[in-house]
Parts: sequence; C-alpha cells; structure tokens
Amino acid sequence: MRDQKSICRYLCSELVFITRPDRRRRPAMLGNLEEIGEWFVEVLMDCSLPTNAPLRIVSKDHQLEGVVEACVPRHPLGYFVKVKLSPRSRWSERWFTPQHLLQLWSGAPPKVSTLKAASGY
Repeated sequence: MRDQKSICRYLCSELVFITRPDRRRRPAMLGNLEEIGEWFVEVLMDCSLPTNAPLRIVSKDHQLEGVVEACVPRHPLGYFVKVKLSPRSRWSERWFTPQHLLQLWSGAPPKVSTLKAASGY
C-alpha cells in the first residue's frame, strides 16, 4: 500500500476589498475570500482580472499582497481569482484568521462518528 501524503486546505468566507496598486485611481473592488493557504488565496469576484496583475487584498484588520496567477469564470457565480502571495505576505493562521475558516485534510481517511456519538443520544 502506498503512503498517501495528507494535504491541508483552508476554505473560508470573508468579504474583502481588492485594490490594484498599478491602478491607483480606480475604486476598490469587492470580493469574497474563498480559500487561503500559506502562499496563495482564492477570491470570488464579479469581474475578471489579468494574469500577473499586482493586487492588494484588504480585510477589516489585515492586508495581503500578491499577483494574479489565474482567473477562471464560473458562471453564474463570477470569477475565481487565484492570487500568488508575495514572500512578505505569507499567510499564517496565527496572525489572520478569516471568518468561517474550515480546515480540510485530503489524503487522510475521514473521521466518522456513529449516529449515537454524533447526536448525543
């Protein structure tokens, strides 16, 4: 049997503002932070953004910087924008925990509880 490596993903939901430092006169755009990792974030937006565009992602108390790595349309939802974070914006749960953070592990067997244990009856 092959040893599977567990991979941790952090799904989240938090409204953030997206600004483009290369377009200072443009207003901030609203987006929803969908996934976050040490070196990337994924944001759902109403508009597409060009690959390699520099971005600043601003939440209530924190900001992250990076460049657009990919922008994928998912109609009717909008555009999923994957952002590669700059080295100085590396994410850590210790200094910024988005609202509704859900940690998922892939590659590990799921933990299942019996109905009695899960329901308390």
